[in-house]
Amino acid sequence: MENNVNKAFGQRVAELRKKAGFSQEKFAFQCDIDRTYIGTIERGEKSPTLNTISKIAQALNIPLHQLFENL
Repeated sequence: MENNVNKAFGQRVAELRKKAGFSQEKFAFQCDIDRTYIGTIERGEKSPTLNTISKIAQALNIPLHQLFENL
C-alpha cells in the first residue's frame, strides 16, 4: 500500500523537475541518483532519505522546505 505522503512528495518532485525542464534521466544525473530510483520516488513507492532529499533540492536549486510546500 502506498503512503499518501510519499505519493504527494513524489508528485511534488515530478512537478518541480518538469518545471525546471529536466527529463528523469537528466535530473537523476544532476542529483547523482539512479534514474530508476527517481522514478520510484516520483511514483510514491519509496521514502527518500534526508541526504537524497537534499540532493534533489540542490539539483532544483531550491531550499529544502520548498519541496514540502502544499503536501
